[in-house]
Amino acid sequence: MKKLGVISDTHLGKPTDDFRSPLGKYFADVEMIIHAGDMTGLLVHDFLTNWDLTAVAGNMDDYDLCTILPEKRIEEIEGWKIGITHGRGSPFWLEQFVLGKFENVDVIIFGHSHIPLSTKRGNIHLFNPGSYKSSRTIGILELGDKISFNFIELG
Repeated sequence: MKKLGVISDTHLGKPTDDFRSPLGKYFADVEMIIHAGDMTGLLVHDFLTNWDLTAVAGNMDDYDLCTILPEKRIEEIEGWKIGITHGRGSPFWLEQFVLGKFENVDVIIFGHSHIPLSTKRGNIHLFNPGSYKSSRTIGILELGDKISFNFIELG
């Protein structure tokens, strides 16, 4: 079983102690961090590379991040195909938007709405960890024989 940390919408120019501390605590034993966009600043990206980092660019990311991160990606982990994107537009159509970005995936991880979500559409698991900055949530994704996703409220 693989344990992954999932985060989105950090909206920070640089990592703060308030950011470093909970990530150090809750992501201490994860094998990888997936960031679903809107880190905002390159220094946040640089900090997250202390872990094995897989990330995409969001609509609020600066030029430097957008030059090194793709808008979407597909990773295969433990035999599961995981689509990662940030999202765009209204939160009312966000699920349909991200579903339209990928074919033949088992999981889609996204952000943008700042609203935590764990649901299934057909055979596809949809996970949005919410926003580090506003909802104060991150997630843990466990991949093995089955898929599980849990939210962590940072308070």
